Amino acid sequence: MDITELTRKILDRRANESDPLRIVQAGHPALRRKAVNAAGRIDVGLLSELAEAMTITMHKAPGVGLAAPQIGLPLRFYVVEDSFAAEEGEDPDDDLLERRPLPLRALLDPVVEPLGEQRVYAFEGCLSVDGWQSIVPRSRRVRLRATELLQDGRLREIDEEHVGWTARIFQHETDHLSGTLCHDVSVPRSFIEAGYTAHYADLGEAVRRLGLTGEIAELGDGEVMTG
Repeated sequence: MDITELTRKILDRRANESDPLRIVQAGHPALRRKAVNAAGRIDVGLLSELAEAMTITMHKAPGVGLAAPQIGLPLRFYVVEDSFAAEEGEDPDDDLLERRPLPLRALLDPVVEPLGEQRVYAFEGCLSVDGWQSIVPRSRRVRLRATELLQDGRLREIDEEHVGWTARIFQHETDHLSGTLCHDVSVPRSFIEAGYTAHYADLGEAVRRLGLTGEIAELGDGEVMTG
């Protein structure tokens, strides 16, 4: 079955176009395959339909990104959106993870290049490992190159730099296209049930109580970044 046929089959499993797609879980082979390039391989009209279905699925989950392998489709394609808003009275510049709103985007064949030596440690979860989190070091700043599918169906080439939590999202989703889950690259021993995450808001507490070692153990209280 070629990638177009598989895409059509996955989309047609829904009873209604407004229904979410099924998110596959760790153990599904699509999550471990190297995805194939999307450009020129799938009709733009079908790709737009896929993007809409994946966006519905991402919102329903809810999450801030969804890669095609997570719906069982080994295609280098994902959607992202983070509607995060700082609480009233909070200074966004005090946010150690530098989280900012990210508008809805659909990207084909993304390439992410780390920039600089700074790494930020933070808990991450994955919709394909539902209910679990781990501490993952990510580059603070990245260069993103991709083809973007716009809302009107046009395609455009992009070459951008991103920082903070947005950079983390792009790294997480691009890893999926190589068959890598965030927990594969996490700090050893930091894999926890998501309900415990609040107990380790200060990573120093996670180091002490979970027995973490390595670079993360060099962080001071309230610190998340090295390099």
